[in-house]
Amino acid sequence: MKVKKLLKTLALALSVSLLAPLANNVSAIENNSSAPEIIGESAITMDVETGEIIYSKNADVKLSPASTTKLMTALLFAENKSKADILTFSENVLKVTETSLNNYTSIKPGDKISAEDTMKAVLIFSANDTAYLMAESVGGTVDNFVQMMNDKAKELGLTDTVFQNPSGLEIDPLNPSNTEVNKTTAYDLAKMAVAAFQNEWVREIISPSNANTSVTINGAPIIIESRNKNLGKNGNIGGKTGTEELAGHCFVGFYERDGRDVVTVVLKSEYGATGLNVFEDTEKIANYSYSAEKETFKKAGDEVGSVNLTYKAFKFFGTEKEITAPITLNEDVQYYKNDFNDAKASITYANNNKDAWSLSGNKEVMLTYSTPGYSMDVKGTINLSKMDLIKTNLSLYILSIVIIVIIVVLLVLIIRLINTNKRRRRRRYY
Repeated sequence: MKVKKLLKTLALALSVSLLAPLANNVSAIENNSSAPEIIGESAITMDVETGEIIYSKNADVKLSPASTTKLMTALLFAENKSKADILTFSENVLKVTETSLNNYTSIKPGDKISAEDTMKAVLIFSANDTAYLMAESVGGTVDNFVQMMNDKAKELGLTDTVFQNPSGLEIDPLNPSNTEVNKTTAYDLAKMAVAAFQNEWVREIISPSNANTSVTINGAPIIIESRNKNLGKNGNIGGKTGTEELAGHCFVGFYERDGRDVVTVVLKSEYGATGLNVFEDTEKIANYSYSAEKETFKKAGDEVGSVNLTYKAFKFFGTEKEITAPITLNEDVQYYKNDFNDAKASITYANNNKDAWSLSGNKEVMLTYSTPGYSMDVKGTINLSKMDLIKTNLSLYILSIVIIVIIVVLLVLIIRLINTNKRRRRRRYY
């Protein structure tokens, strides 16, 4: 017996020792699937195809976007110009000297540059003078172009975005007395980025094929390098950087892995000693977003709201009345759990049919699960029976029956009285 007990103990110890590493691996996998901590104060990742928000950190906070502004500038330029167009530098444009081409070569008013090279200068090198050149060439004046930017923002549904200039500079060199800066949110910027990314010209310029390229002014080439440190790595196929005092270090990234496109936004990260913090933040949220799995938002059977229905007590006639009916789900609803979706996700009944009689009987209906930019149909039930309507109006129905009975009794009495009088008259006649 002692030998058997010893063998059992040894077997148990061996099993524990073999399973322990597996348990540690499972724990590590679970930890890796949790949302990452990043330095950036605001961030978001969005599925380009569906518009779903996968990761979010303070994505509704309005911040300065710095040079990520140039995605909007480039989008409007691409929509209004062609690659072969030739642009002319003006005195106004050459007043812009911070991070500009005119710091690398002597550019004079009247000098020319192609639209293709202008796009490269703005999106790859982030040249501010050429951003203003874009604005003048499309809008006639910079002010007109800024109005176009704000109009485009409204068209795209960017409700928390306001532009003051086409570059993202926080001190506008053409209007230094203006203390207002461009403002947007990570969510709005992601939507703007998707719109820009869907433009073939913009997408081509920011791609890895243009990591190192040149632009030509007056026949002289200027070598420019992409400021995107993630370009070509781990599925990054493009992006736009931005750095300013209020904005901190910003980056919009475009990723493609396994045929799935994701846009990332990080705002107000710290520049750091190496200038890589924002790119490391981006890599973290991109990796998380490609591995994230949806969780249950609401379960089948959960009550998700109510709906006000109208009806007439006698179905086709009578005074119109209103009744509130609870709505429950018939299926589980999955979502990416994050602070943005938790605050904005909803399940509603949006059908125009609000007739209580036709919806009574606990009929299955289509509901809409939605977050900003994304929606899907889900099955649910409006919990209302015909008996609920009858109970609600029971006193009215009883009163109606009593009135009907009284009317019938009166009619019977009147008929009897009439018949009695007729018989009496006949007797007198005979």
